[in-house]
Amino acid sequence: MDFERNAHLAPSPSYALEDESDSEWDDGELSTSRSTAKELAPEPVVTLDGPVEAVKEGKEAVFLLGEAGERIAQGIELDDAAATVRVLVDGEQAGLIVPARVNAPTLVLLSAALPLATLHPLSAKLLEALKPATSISVSTYHLPSWIPASNDPSSSTAPILYLSSASPSPAVAQLRSHGAVQPFSPPNLHHGLGASLLTLSALSTSAASSTLFLLPTTTPPQPLNGPFAPLSPIVSAGVGSAGTLYDAGGPTGLSDPGALFRSLAGIGSKRAAPGAAPLRAVKDALAWDWWVPGRQGGKGFEWLERQRKERRREAASSMYM
Repeated sequence: MDFERNAHLAPSPSYALEDESDSEWDDGELSTSRSTAKELAPEPVVTLDGPVEAVKEGKEAVFLLGEAGERIAQGIELDDAAATVRVLVDGEQAGLIVPARVNAPTLVLLSAALPLATLHPLSAKLLEALKPATSISVSTYHLPSWIPASNDPSSSTAPILYLSSASPSPAVAQLRSHGAVQPFSPPNLHHGLGASLLTLSALSTSAASSTLFLLPTTTPPQPLNGPFAPLSPIVSAGVGSAGTLYDAGGPTGLSDPGALFRSLAGIGSKRAAPGAAPLRAVKDALAWDWWVPGRQGGKGFEWLERQRKERRREAASSMYM
């Protein structure tokens, strides 16, 4: 047919030839469209509130994150009169900076209940403000999901794992040689605030070494972008299903995250067998004199508990509206 013979003479579809200059959208409309996209997913705003001048650069920084941070913070006595700096994400407190004291590093206590989009800007802001010479983060890994290396000679059923920069500190190397910690290895994956801090710190020119310690826990991990539980893991563990997902037996029963932490820290045992309290070995190797494992009642995360209490109150109120 004539139509078929002349089909190649037909003009090409306009979308195959036009460029941005031929678009029906002018520059103003395109700019508005892009702005709308940014407004729908705005960049989180991270600010520091308080006497920022008290935070000295170039010191050792210890980041205590999530459940691990809350448990360790129970044994940290903070001076009520000491200057502290609040870490705010979009106006809501997400952490607390305790400036370095004599023979103590800068402590940064952070909530782990944060959406993924906030992790990079939060980590970048903290590292920019502190510029730590040495960076240590302490977080958790989910023990029931952990896959041990096939060639791992360790007999520990709940080891402390670590990830570090290319040049770990001598103390970390010593801990590994003594079997107190084990390297975090594939096929396991770790994400969250600890991973973000380690990555950015390792890329920083100010930090000589960066290490992330991961303490085992049987507390179920929270969703990456929420909703986040309005209860502290150190008070809700053992209530409901939190303490029943995993049980490796033994004298402590790994089904209880609290008992597991006490075993790691050697709390409640007058004379622990060698290697039985690896977290105590970490404390000694890194000279964490600011932490007393057997002490309770530390108020480092008191601000976070107030937030949780307010969320529970709001949730209860909404049930009757």
